[in-house]
Amino acid sequence: MRIFAVVLAATLAGVALGYAATVAEFGFSMQEPQLTAQKIPPFDAQEKNNHAKDQPRLVVDEPKHFFDRMFQNKTGSHTFVLRNEGTADLKIVPGKPSCKCAVSKVSRKTIPPGKTAEVTLTWKTGKSKGRFRKSVPITSNDPGQSRIRLQINGTITPEFLFKPPSIFASSVSHNTSSNFESKLYFYSHPDAKITSDNVSNPQMSEQFAIHYEPISNKDIKEPYAVCGYTVRITILSGMEFGGFHEAIVFDTEPAMKTPVRLNINGTVRKPINIFGPYLNPKTQTLTMGDVPEGLGKRMRLIMHTSGEHSKDVQLKLKESVPKTLQIETGPGKDLSRGMIHQTPLNIILPPTAEACDYSGDTPDQMGRIVLTTNHPDYPEITLHVKLTVKPKENAGLKDEPEKSDN
Repeated sequence: MRIFAVVLAATLAGVALGYAATVAEFGFSMQEPQLTAQKIPPFDAQEKNNHAKDQPRLVVDEPKHFFDRMFQNKTGSHTFVLRNEGTADLKIVPGKPSCKCAVSKVSRKTIPPGKTAEVTLTWKTGKSKGRFRKSVPITSNDPGQSRIRLQINGTITPEFLFKPPSIFASSVSHNTSSNFESKLYFYSHPDAKITSDNVSNPQMSEQFAIHYEPISNKDIKEPYAVCGYTVRITILSGMEFGGFHEAIVFDTEPAMKTPVRLNINGTVRKPINIFGPYLNPKTQTLTMGDVPEGLGKRMRLIMHTSGEHSKDVQLKLKESVPKTLQIETGPGKDLSRGMIHQTPLNIILPPTAEACDYSGDTPDQMGRIVLTTNHPDYPEITLHVKLTVKPKENAGLKDEPEKSDN
């Protein structure tokens, strides 16, 4: 054992002396070297950095083109210039235009560095009016701008235009005249003139009075309009009740490609018109339905009055069947710029009404309300009433099938 210890100590001493001699002779240490803080990028990242400058760069000086004004049914075209200011090939792919009326044409789809390509956008104005905007998207391999949109903007004007484009006479009175106005603007002919006019339905020509006068140049505020007229239409009294659809057609010098036509739509109202959800407008029949005795019922109607006496019409109950039927009017208000006066009209069946049956289909089988008015043309108004007041003992009963004796 003692011999083994002596041998081990001699071996360790020999190793130590050998290590010291090696360091003294060659000057290096066996200790593991310490790495600095600098990091060495992986090969792929380093390769990307080496080629970072080799990238395309898409530049468009004017991606939006403003053509100002065009007429209808014309074709326009504009060429955009796309430039590659990068150091690698720029590849472009045009997308689908924003509508079928616009098409694009590309001179080249691969643009070398320092070169350009042309994208031509062609459009048709068609029947468009007012502001016009169409575009086409362009996709590229530019890492900083992979998608752009080329756009054209402008205004489309017709040869002429009415403002408002149509006249809506929603509340024309049968016994009074009504006045309306529209401006006619011309955009293509600075010396355009109205030479004559006529109503599209000759049988209605006596119901309209037509006047027009030129608008002075200093008073024309409509953009792009070069001349114009103020057109005044008077719908004379005496038109039949109900809706109407007419038009005034103007002849001009020079003649326009499309008819110079001003549409007039409206309704001739009765001086007094009573309506509601349960009132048949043709037969003037009010359906009040079945009412249990002792409950009563209230139904709301609306009365519209028009014409020169619209705000002065008053109603009084002259007769009612059954006699317990009553009327009640509420505060009125003006509608349609004062051309119509609206008054609520309540039909009241009080709880004290006795059992009765006025549910027939002919006037002599129905109830009625007779109203008198102070209107010179409508001194009296009759409303038919379909009504049943059920006795208390039958009010809650339902029809049951007959029982067989068997």
